Amino acid sequence: MKKSLFAAAALTAMAGAAQAQSSVTVYGLLDMGYIGSNAREGADNKKTQKSAFGASAEQTSRLGFKGTEDLGGGTSAFFTVELGLQPQNGNLSGSADKDAYQNTTQGGGAAIDNRQSFLGLKKNGVGQFAFGRQYTPVFNAGAVTDPGQYNNVVGNVIYASGSVYQSSDTTTIGTNNNTGFTNRASNALTVKSDTFAGFSGAAMYALNNTNQSQTAAGNTTSGGGNSNWNGWGLSADFTWQKLYLTAAYQSFKTQYTNGIYANGGTIANLAGAGATAGQQTGNASLLFAPTLTSDKQTYAGATYDFGILKAYAQWVGRKIQNDTSSAAIIGGAALGTTVVSGQQLNRTAQQIGVRSYITPTIEAWGSVGTGKVTGPVAAAGLPASSNFLAWQLGSNYYLSKRTNLYAIYGQSQTTSGTVGTAGSGTSANQYAIGMRHTF
Repeated sequence: MKKSLFAAAALTAMAGAAQAQSSVTVYGLLDMGYIGSNAREGADNKKTQKSAFGASAEQTSRLGFKGTEDLGGGTSAFFTVELGLQPQNGNLSGSADKDAYQNTTQGGGAAIDNRQSFLGLKKNGVGQFAFGRQYTPVFNAGAVTDPGQYNNVVGNVIYASGSVYQSSDTTTIGTNNNTGFTNRASNALTVKSDTFAGFSGAAMYALNNTNQSQTAAGNTTSGGGNSNWNGWGLSADFTWQKLYLTAAYQSFKTQYTNGIYANGGTIANLAGAGATAGQQTGNASLLFAPTLTSDKQTYAGATYDFGILKAYAQWVGRKIQNDTSSAAIIGGAALGTTVVSGQQLNRTAQQIGVRSYITPTIEAWGSVGTGKVTGPVAAAGLPASSNFLAWQLGSNYYLSKRTNLYAIYGQSQTTSGTVGTAGSGTSANQYAIGMRHTF
């Protein structure tokens, strides 16, 4: 009996010591309300209207776990696991969020949407590093300089969040997920410094490469070769009194060299006539899928706190190059290795905005932005380019520190475009009224 009591006491003491050294926090957010939208799409000016009790208009719903462990000497271990929630759907979680330009999945792609999952070490006075699925440098820089705080309503030209107001997911002007920049990177190592004299910096390297021996015919979609994706990024920021400045750059590459080809264009390939066409072969009879994709993204932002309001300024640029390298066999004849240079897609956008507390419980913001997309040659034989304009207004009424009601309205439209350019003539407005609770 005494031995059992001593053992129980020892286990209790060990558990208490473990709890004293570590902390785990469960956190989350639920955002629900009414969302409506009206849109005009494409050359036929097709109308789409949507109305629903939806979710995540102001902020994406989520459930997360984060923890730290004190290792002594100013060093600590930390982790975060954050899952996306879709409380409006029967399966509660999971998404098909993707980066159509890179032809890579940015969402979890499964029943559990993995927004973030990383593990790292931190040293006080020096900085930290972490491995896992994490936000990119451009995303982090934009998060602190965006007047709309990355809400999911149309009208933001910098954070094209994928507001679902059109009939389908497209790569047209700011209507699909991750048009402005890549939000997250899987298989990533990040490093971040502490702040020294107002300056801090961060870096990221993502690596997911596979090289296999070629064991099948060159014109199949499997059987070896390279299936490589990698990226890197840098960012820096500076704070001086009420002024905050930040800049970030990131570059990603996707490479497939296992002889993949296609009989039709792919949404990620921008060469040919229009933004959804594929690479033409030497005899112009077939279209190749992109096998070499280079994606370079740049961001700069600033804020200044005037006291009664905070002013925001942002700029983002994205340049994508799609090429094809294939060793396909067509009609029984070996073409050998074919390299076809693809054309670039360039997207730039700039935005200004303000955000202010009108009363201690009422907050409002507004933003306006313009931009331009330049792609491959359009059907009319002219450079394919489109200018776009968007604006947004929003307000929060805080019932408490954790609960608020909100109303957001935004518009986006293509102000001009070359004849035959995919995305020309599109326009949309979207409005949302809802409630957000954090825990």
